[in-house]
Amino acid sequence: MSAYPFNQPDYAVSVLMPVRNGGAYLYDAVTSILNQQSVELELVIIDDHSTDHACNSLPADRRIKTVSSPGKGIVAALNHGISVAQFPYIARMDADDIAADHRLHTQLKHLIDHPELDICGAKVKIFNESNTIAEGYLHYQTWINGLCQPTEIEREFFVESCIPHPTALLRRELLEALGGYHDSAWPEDYDLWFRALLDGAVFGKPDNPDLLHWRDHQQRLSRVDHRYEKQKFLRCKAHYLSRYLRQKGIEHCHVWGTGPTGLKLHDYLTSSAMPVTGFIDVNAKMRNRRKRGKIVAIAPQEPALFATQCTSIANSIIVVAVSARGARARIREYLTSAGQTESTDFIFAA
Repeated sequence: MSAYPFNQPDYAVSVLMPVRNGGAYLYDAVTSILNQQSVELELVIIDDHSTDHACNSLPADRRIKTVSSPGKGIVAALNHGISVAQFPYIARMDADDIAADHRLHTQLKHLIDHPELDICGAKVKIFNESNTIAEGYLHYQTWINGLCQPTEIEREFFVESCIPHPTALLRRELLEALGGYHDSAWPEDYDLWFRALLDGAVFGKPDNPDLLHWRDHQQRLSRVDHRYEKQKFLRCKAHYLSRYLRQKGIEHCHVWGTGPTGLKLHDYLTSSAMPVTGFIDVNAKMRNRRKRGKIVAIAPQEPALFATQCTSIANSIIVVAVSARGARARIREYLTSAGQTESTDFIFAA
């Protein structure tokens, strides 16, 4: 560990851990935070009306502050945690995960060494009791762990959440300036990250592997809470993407993709006051077809012909809504070869 003075109040961290029936996982999660090296911390455990009494069996440690949430649900619990936290940095931790003992020190050092950063995530290792992780989760793990630089994260921001919530570390003053967590129809963390992005926040991660062991199990919130359904994520993306584009002076867009994701994104963007001028597809069978009453332009096989054959896209940004594995890389290569610039001429939303 470095000689950074992280044992001083200016660098102290309040770790927020909301708990509802933490059961057998809670003790290990708490212990992993108490075992953090070279960081002054407090662990604020917010009991969200648990009935399993797991919070009564925690280690005896002066750094643990256990409070009861005055409301119900994770948003109320987190906002109450912020209100009772005493330190200038806020970190998140879930009651079923395990933090590497150098996690907070590594993230805090990364924030201090990179003053341009506002929010720091971490690389994760997904695990479960059977040690058999589904291919989709492994793919997601590879993707999020490959996004560390601010430009990489912003580029992929509307694809999926690039900062797993239990890895986050940020300055308390920023969290308070953003108004804390909002109780929306979609995930509270994705909502917070989007509001931070629109406010100009810069995201990054240290390159250190496995700072958080991220537990997958059948009762995790993302599996059982309706706010984490796929359509809620898509509606959240559209809500903030429309604002993000208007912030950049963009007043309308084309959607690349005529499948279910593209059509739903069209509907959500339209309802969020971002007009969709038309669609783009690579399937020649879609030629002269209409979707949602709008012409489908066919992208030519040769990228060099794209600008001349798809003239309808002039002065419009392309929002790519194709979620098939590997499609993003192929479409990025195609549009780049066609002279299009990412984030200016096209952006990915799937």
